[in-house]
Amino acid sequence: MIMRIGIDFDNTLAGYDHVFTALARELALIGVSEVKTKQEIRAQARLRDELLWQRMQGIVYGQRMQQAELFSGVADFLTHCAASGVEVCIVSHKTRLGHYDETQTDLREAARLWMRNQGFFDRYAIPEENLYFESSQSDKIARINSLQCDFFIDDLPEVLRHPDLSHPIKKILFNSNAGAGDVTVCGSWREITAVIFGS
Repeated sequence: MIMRIGIDFDNTLAGYDHVFTALARELALIGVSEVKTKQEIRAQARLRDELLWQRMQGIVYGQRMQQAELFSGVADFLTHCAASGVEVCIVSHKTRLGHYDETQTDLREAARLWMRNQGFFDRYAIPEENLYFESSQSDKIARINSLQCDFFIDDLPEVLRHPDLSHPIKKILFNSNAGAGDVTVCGSWREITAVIFGS
């Protein structure tokens, strides 16, 4: 029986802290020498204007998507999956266009290009048809269930604790302290590799 692992995309595979930091500096939201996480920048942007944060997201996930970084340890994890014959599916809640993005950049194609440039479809042998973009969280949950994943890895507790998410799926929460119940919390991809493969 082939193991199937489902993985979220934004903030699970692709990291954006440095991209949001650079944009926040340009917008004078933070000082030129300040370094902030995405969550800290979101809080500051919302204090100024809720629409500002939505515009920033459109810019980062669209025009600046290629500046995102693959989280440390992901390459080793995906290499291990490929060598072990594990099937990897990427399931992302991502609209096609960003809210208030004047350039109307296709966010899904920007993400697909980034994955292609990172070697997802050749170096890590993930079939491109194993990439799923869903328009809502409920659609994402339905997709994960339909794939019958053995594991699903996400950075959002609300996805892994969703009442409609199939119970047999082993849930791994990445880079968060909000673990509970049947959710395994891992602070790094090295930990995720150890949980799934025991090494």
